[in-house]
Order: sequence, then structure tokens, then C-alpha cells
Amino acid sequence: MHKTLDKSVVIRTFNSIAEIEALPGFKKENPVSPKNYKHLLGDYLFNDEVKCCLLKENDKLCNEGHKWGYVAVLTDDSITLVGNDCAQTKFDGKSKLSADRSKYLNLKKHEEGLERLRALVAYKDSALIEVQQVKADLATVQNRIYAMREKLGPQTMRHLEAIARTGAYALSVTGVTIKEYTDKKGRKREDRRTLRMTLGSIANTSFLLEERYREVLLNLSDVKKAYEEAEKLEQNVTTLKLNNLTKKMDIIDQARANALQLIELERKFAASDLSLLCYITADKAERYKAAKYALEQANQDSGKEKAKDWFTERDRHFRSQLNVTKIEV
Repeated sequence: MHKTLDKSVVIRTFNSIAEIEALPGFKKENPVSPKNYKHLLGDYLFNDEVKCCLLKENDKLCNEGHKWGYVAVLTDDSITLVGNDCAQTKFDGKSKLSADRSKYLNLKKHEEGLERLRALVAYKDSALIEVQQVKADLATVQNRIYAMREKLGPQTMRHLEAIARTGAYALSVTGVTIKEYTDKKGRKREDRRTLRMTLGSIANTSFLLEERYREVLLNLSDVKKAYEEAEKLEQNVTTLKLNNLTKKMDIIDQARANALQLIELERKFAASDLSLLCYITADKAERYKAAKYALEQANQDSGKEKAKDWFTERDRHFRSQLNVTKIEV
């Protein structure tokens, strides 16, 4: 349940001690206690501490330093200061000051929420334009992914998505070393040895995951709905509702950052050594498709024979790099 806020409470935050000292009735070292407290005039928020005027049980002033507290009016209409911590902990929870403090803070939070919401609504048009731009940028990347799925084989794509989900970027292959020798009977033999080796790393693949796009697009949809709802709010809307709307509207920053990250990951992936894609599966057709795709991304001739020749050359390079006779996937 949400209580109706008391509109008789006036929110006023003093930012300097001079403002308070200029108030008619203000007195320095003016003791405040449950017996002489009347009502709150506002709160103060300073960079430097000011002394609290709470009257302790031994009839001495608290004098504890506070940067945040309240400006209180006493029964004789004079004005004094009490720190927030003291108002919270040293007054009985049933006292008028405790009740006024809770009411004041609730209303202040509500008004700050309204002000924040108004500030956001003022930028509605530019925010919604930005939402559309982010959606368009994501759609561009998604279209490239769809094209990529058409060009690469299903085994290759499944493996790339698995890499994205597990973070296991290292691409392992089997390096085969074959040495010929003649046995004691003069027969030719082969000494075949295998060893699992790391060919390279395929990183920056999480841009391929559809759920990453769903999350961003859902957030952007929430942003749009929140702006539309915010414009229809009544003054007596609950603080919880205000905070929820503000939170959704603020999501645009995170959604933009997430979208830019996906775009950047796709850029980095496209700029990486795509010849590694030829070593994801043993399927020859898919390996040649991967070679063709790698050549296309490099803006090189990607005809069928050209792709085969290029793959043969890259395979020679990797065999030399690993110092093996052949590479098996």
C-alpha cells in the first residue's frame, strides 16, 4: 500500500549555513528536544559539518558535526539545527520529529523522482530517435549474420555459437607427424604420431547469439513504453511508480552500450583471421564454404577454385607453423 503524501509538507533544501542564519528566528546553539519541537522547515546539505543542537538527557547540547540534517522550528517559533543521524537515532520512534522526518524524506524522494522524470520527458523526442537508431544499427548487424548463416555451413555456425556461450575461444586440432623409415627387413614403414594442438583463437563471437539482440530490443521497447506512460502521469503518482519509470527510461544508456558492444564484436570478428573457420569441422564442403566466406570478407576473388587454392595455401602455412605433416580436425 502507498500512503497519500501530505501536501502540507514543504520541501526546502538549504545549501549554505548563511541561508539558515538569515532566517527570522534562527538562533545559534538553540536546544531542540521532543518537548519543544514544533515542525520541520526543511533540510540542509553542506560540504562542511555544522554542530547539532539536540538537547541530550544531561541537558547539554549534542554538538556532533553533521553535513546533512534538518532545520527545525521550535514551540517559541525560533529556528535551530538537528543532524540527520541524531534525528533518526536519538529521538523516540513515536516522536513528532521522527514522524515528520519520515514524511519529509518520503515527499522529498517523491519530488526528486518527479523532477528527474520531467527532465527525462523533456528529451523524449531525441531519446525515441536514438531508440530507432540503435534498432536500425542492430538490424544491420543481424542482416549480416543472416547472410553469414547462408554462406557458412550449419556445423560451423553451431560451433561458433557454442564458442560464444562457453567462452572456449581456443581452436584445437590434431597435428599429425608422419616419418618414413625402413625396418630391419627392408620394408618401408611409417611412424605416425598425433598430438592435440591449438591452431589459434576464435574470439568475439557473442554477437552471433540471438538472445543478446532480444534483450537489447526488449529494453528499448520498455524505454518507449515508459516515455509514453510518463507523459500521462498524475501529480499523486506513487514514488515506486516514478522510480520504476525512471529506471526503464534510463535503460536506454545500457541498451545503447550493449548494442555498440555487439556491433564492435562483429567488426572485430570480421577483421580476425577467418581462415581458422576452415578448421572447425572435417566436412570438406563446409571447409570450402568457410574459405570462400573468408575471401569475401577480405574483398578478394572468392570463386570456387580460388577458394580451394587459398585454403590449400593456408593449410600449408599452418602445417609449417605447427611443424606437422598434416592437420586433422
